[in-house]
Amino acid sequence: MKVGRICFTILVLLVGLFASAYSSTEDFRVRQLVDRVFAVQDTLTGDQQVVIAAEKGLIVLNSFWSETTARRFKTAIIDALERDDFLYLINMNDRLDVLGGNAAYNDIPIIAHKALRDKYRGKEEEVTAEINDLIQMWRWKEGVARERMPNHEPGSEQAIREQQWIKTCKTRAEELESGFSLVLPTEIYEDRKTLDLDDLTLDLLWWGKAGNDGITTVTIPELKLAIIPVLHPQHLAPYPQPEFRRLDVPRWIAVLEEALEGTRAVDRVLCGMHYTDIWSTDRARTHLEYIRKLWNDVAKAESEGKDLPEIYNQLSLEDEFAFVKEMQVYKDNGDDWIRPQHQMHTRLFFLQHKNPASGIIVNMGLDSLSKALARIRELRNNHADIYFDEGSINGLGYALLGMGKIADAIELLKLNVEVFPESYNVYDSYAEALLKNGDNEAAILSYRKSLALNPENENARTMLQTLESP
Repeated sequence: MKVGRICFTILVLLVGLFASAYSSTEDFRVRQLVDRVFAVQDTLTGDQQVVIAAEKGLIVLNSFWSETTARRFKTAIIDALERDDFLYLINMNDRLDVLGGNAAYNDIPIIAHKALRDKYRGKEEEVTAEINDLIQMWRWKEGVARERMPNHEPGSEQAIREQQWIKTCKTRAEELESGFSLVLPTEIYEDRKTLDLDDLTLDLLWWGKAGNDGITTVTIPELKLAIIPVLHPQHLAPYPQPEFRRLDVPRWIAVLEEALEGTRAVDRVLCGMHYTDIWSTDRARTHLEYIRKLWNDVAKAESEGKDLPEIYNQLSLEDEFAFVKEMQVYKDNGDDWIRPQHQMHTRLFFLQHKNPASGIIVNMGLDSLSKALARIRELRNNHADIYFDEGSINGLGYALLGMGKIADAIELLKLNVEVFPESYNVYDSYAEALLKNGDNEAAILSYRKSLALNPENENARTMLQTLESP
């Protein structure tokens, strides 16, 4: 073994021992997740940066929402690992809130899938719109947290956490407002890419679309490790926003099969929001089994002409998918959390074989909602091949409410009322949007209709008592 490599190995071991005790560097701490893979955490916000320490250099995964935060973490990495030989930055997600800090690493190659570059290259207006949406989102979350604050006992742990969350939301919004400079990837790949780092090999595989995100996964054969961001300890499968239509489920299955069942199958999987949950392959395989079976069973049932309610009944947790109750995700999170997820995934997999109205809206963009609604009504009037999914349209409506686009949300939720006049839930959602717009009388009428359709709708009953009280 070379002397340099011996020294490097000793350094890694020392750093690992030091890190395992959660050594602090000002507001940061570092811990070793597995051999050569570290998480550097901001103790004030909980945000984490995953770093792969190869002999050849440091590989950083994602870069946060702004250059300011990315540089803070970059400094923390140098202090914690006592190295500054950054080699690559890998953008694993195609969202600005996880690649907005690329400018902090513009002196090294930035690697991502071609879809990420194509999504943002030459599209300044789209970038500006997404940044504005992120600012609004963080301001909205700050406001919600401030509204919750009086519910906490002053000085309590909950109050302290809430105050920190308020500060975090405020800081993120202010950083984005102070200026945003997008640095796009400098190296791209289309299906897979291998990085030879001497002592380690990184295989980058394209996971495909999961909701609105294009995802890159990483396997490291020498460590028998896979890094799969979209697997999450609280979810059965990659958890897309309900309004998004296209999912690359066959590719998900192929990537998981290669990582978990192939000739170079791994022993461990890093997953979760910050890529720091460590699973055994046995646990990861239960999620592969779920995704694979649900995808095939939904496709079979749909080809047999069954509608969605029939498929829900056939593929229930009491029948074909009773095995879900033996999964760790079910044991950890319970029936009330997992059952709605299963129904959501069943619905979304079903929609992959349809031409849903929600897909038209997403493809045309929420900023072109009026045009999308006009197109949908035209297709509907002409009895064209278009599928209306109550949940997807409702999800888009709430997304618009979350962005403060109340008038647009009202128009979209009104479409749901037109298409599903016998659904108590669409009237309840429509009433909520009307109420946010200050139209109390119309909201009362909608809540009354919802309660008439479902006398057990306690939300409508409570809202009516409040709105109709003297």
